[in-house]
Amino acid sequence: MSGDCVGPAHLPLLPPGTELTFDQAVPRSLVQRRQTAEVFVADSVQATPDDFYLSFRIPRAHALWSDQRAGYHDPLASVEAARQAVSVVLHRHAGVLPGWPVTLRRISVRIEDPEAYATDGTTPLQGYLHYRISDRVGGAATPRAMTLRGRAEINGRLAMTLSVEIGFRSRTGHGSLQSHQGAGKPVGTARRAGLPPLAPALVGRSDPRNAVIAAGGAEPDDGAVHYLLACDPGHPAFSDHGDGHIPASLLVEGLRQSAVAAACRTGAMPEPYARTVGCAAVFRESAEAGAELTYLVRVGAQDEDGRIPAEVGVWQFGRPIAEGRIELLPDEPAAPEPPVPYRYSRSRRRAQAHTPTHQEQLNSQK
Repeated sequence: MSGDCVGPAHLPLLPPGTELTFDQAVPRSLVQRRQTAEVFVADSVQATPDDFYLSFRIPRAHALWSDQRAGYHDPLASVEAARQAVSVVLHRHAGVLPGWPVTLRRISVRIEDPEAYATDGTTPLQGYLHYRISDRVGGAATPRAMTLRGRAEINGRLAMTLSVEIGFRSRTGHGSLQSHQGAGKPVGTARRAGLPPLAPALVGRSDPRNAVIAAGGAEPDDGAVHYLLACDPGHPAFSDHGDGHIPASLLVEGLRQSAVAAACRTGAMPEPYARTVGCAAVFRESAEAGAELTYLVRVGAQDEDGRIPAEVGVWQFGRPIAEGRIELLPDEPAAPEPPVPYRYSRSRRRAQAHTPTHQEQLNSQK
């Protein structure tokens, strides 16, 4: 998996004389967010007609991105910041009018240096992004398609490379596209099963609100593991759009959680704790928020770098709407607890005897 790094890999990322701050977020309208807390881009500057530099910061107490094991920031948080940064490039610098329909077609991300995300828990995840527009179809007033290739610096290290392909429609054309994609979809009568999400510990989270997939019931005959999207509809990180569709950020978090749960279920990982070090996705249609959405996961063999790949298909109304690939780098196993003093051992052993193991939790969710 390649993020298609643009330009030389030397650091620092910012050109000489370029200064970007982290003091405040860009206006919400630039990234189509309603809550200031969900805006991660802080500053931006255009260096050439096709080169753009941005700073980003993820709040330490963010409801979703702070919910993981201590020791590392979540790499997907920087992916979400990079996705928002595309919108800033388009609407602040590239001449695309705010409100112009923009469609994310595909994204490919590689975490080049997982150790760049190390943290002692006292500092936010922040860094710099460089985007270059490498392919452009149409003019600034009537854009049709565009590819941006980028890289991110975190903690003074080249942390991430990525490529983003987007498409544009006129407002009339966008309505026609939505009508075409909606043809044959029983949106008006669609219902979701309403199954409860998996226990958060099964997908590497601790807050129940941040578990976004449910057990999928009967498995297909092709060896794939089956999950359903089951996100809290009021989740602040995923309900900040209001357009009736499932946002790309939620689809990708579902990809990640499905890959983690399937890797544990198939024995590829002993525990559901891993950094996402690669992510590629192709989006074919909009996903309807009120209808059932299914993830079909096939887990591959661990490579020489320790990364575990998972191919994930996303289905709705009986047809594929997206497909993706997630690469997981399992965390080191947690250190064993120190021996329990004898005077406490009997009660502790009794309590531990009733604590379900990870595999028992996993079996209970089937």
